[in-house]
Amino acid sequence: MPEKAAKRQPGSRPSIRDVARKAGVSPGCVSNVINGRRKLDDPIGRAVLEAVNELGYRRNTMASNLRRSQSRIIGLVIPNFENPFFAELVAKLEQRAETTNYRIVATSSREDPETEAREIDELVGWRVAGVFVIPSLSSRALNLVSASETPFVFLDRIPQNAAIDGVGVNNAEACALLMRHLFEAGHSRILVAYLGDGIANVAERLDGVRNAVAEHEQPVTVDYLPTGDSIEGARAALDAYFDHNPKPDAVFCLFNTATLAAYGLLQQRGFVLGKDMALAGFDDSAWMAHVHPPVAAIVQPIEEIAKVAWERLLARIEGDTSAPETIRINCRLEARESLASVETQAG
Repeated sequence: MPEKAAKRQPGSRPSIRDVARKAGVSPGCVSNVINGRRKLDDPIGRAVLEAVNELGYRRNTMASNLRRSQSRIIGLVIPNFENPFFAELVAKLEQRAETTNYRIVATSSREDPETEAREIDELVGWRVAGVFVIPSLSSRALNLVSASETPFVFLDRIPQNAAIDGVGVNNAEACALLMRHLFEAGHSRILVAYLGDGIANVAERLDGVRNAVAEHEQPVTVDYLPTGDSIEGARAALDAYFDHNPKPDAVFCLFNTATLAAYGLLQQRGFVLGKDMALAGFDDSAWMAHVHPPVAAIVQPIEEIAKVAWERLLARIEGDTSAPETIRINCRLEARESLASVETQAG
């Protein structure tokens, strides 16, 4: 376990040895982290940064060290590292960084707006060249972004009326496409599981579902179920729904954690996907194509999102002062075997 830093005299400044003791590493490791010779987002790097922040070392010495390489460091704030979509997006951005001699410093807000604001403040304090944010977004965080001279680009979740560049997908169109596919297959009772209210891309996806329902000429029943962001929470919410409601003939999950939870629950309850019930998810994951039957998905073009976002941020770093813009990229539907038709279910 990391050692506690030795007590210092009141008013004394923390030393590199204090940071090393607090982080449970050698002073050499601390030096490598704060001088940019070691990644900031591996376990040692994160331990050093936590110790630096807790002891106040960064504000005294680290910022001056980072200034020497500030133009080669890009900050990235994401909701969490567990979500496969976020993890893959980080990997694609890191590939872009490597080809242009930049480094990515990634951190998680844990879906907490105040944590997000603190992380944004820290990155700006390090004088990074630019920052990508997948926002949760508190008013404080938005104010920090708007007031900063550091270039920012919002990814995935693009707040309305924010005068900041944004790169995402056409969420509403993609969800409407999937709903029309379900309608054409004869489904008339559909459960839509979603993360929760107050998140920009969630609202867009729900708009797409509702637009498709409004345009459909036949009567349909669509239930909307907020599940939270964890697999356990999604599983519990879905379990309660199936205990107290008529069985839907299709389940559409608007984020991949809920898709995984729904897949496990429906299997446990004895439903045969592609026969007893249809299942589809927004965001593809490797497992979805390799289970039986394969699970249908709205696929986000992560490679293209990373490319467009990187080019936008780099242009800002290099002095582009044009008006902020929001760039939307189309998704595609991977219509796999879990999309049962009503005729198949009846048979």
